[in-house]
This record gives sequence, C-alpha cells and structure tokens, in this order.
Amino acid sequence: MNNISLPKNIKLFITIVNRGNGEKITEMLRENEIMFNIIALGKGTAKSEILNYLGLGQTDKDIILSVVSEEKVPIIINNLREQFNLKEPGNGIAFSIPISSVDSAVALELISSIINNDKE
Repeated sequence: MNNISLPKNIKLFITIVNRGNGEKITEMLRENEIMFNIIALGKGTAKSEILNYLGLGQTDKDIILSVVSEEKVPIIINNLREQFNLKEPGNGIAFSIPISSVDSAVALELISSIINNDKE
C-alpha cells in the first residue's frame, strides 16, 4: 500500500441521545478534534406505557457515529458524562467498538486520513 500510517487502535464511537442533542454533541467532539461524525435519526422501540412508567416520554433519537483513536475514548466519555449528563439514566448512552479490519485500500486510506488529521 501507499505507506499509509494507520493508528493501531481505532474505534467506532457511538452515542445515542434524545433528538436534538446530536448537533451539540458533534460540536463537543469537534472541540476535541474528532472531525468525522455522522448523525443518523433513530427511534426508540419501547412501548409508550413502558416509557411512561420509566418517565421517558421521547422515543426519537440522534445516533452519532464517530471514528476516534483509542486514547481519546476516555476523554470523550468523560465530557459526555459531565456536559450532557450521560451518567444519569434516560439521558443517552455512549460506547465504542474496535475497528479491527478494513476490507479495501480505499477504506483504509479514508480512515487513516481521518485519524491522522485528528492528530495534526
């Protein structure tokens, strides 16, 4: 390949929050030099009587997908807990999964450029 320098440990960072908070979270991510963020619209699946019982009325969600280097994950989770109160139930969830293999050279180059731009 073209001497692509890909960090050894990259993660897909997923955040699911109530609709409308996605843009605020992507702003926070950009402040932490996480530039590749996609917001998808989602809908919760719990029935309304269960939501009412739990005190969670809103089922429309923003799902934010970000590509981050492993060392930034604890920083981002900390910021989400503090700034968006994710430590409290019902405010959202955030987690990461490793990206352990890439199928094509084009995808590898794209991920590499995203992560390497984060470090510059």
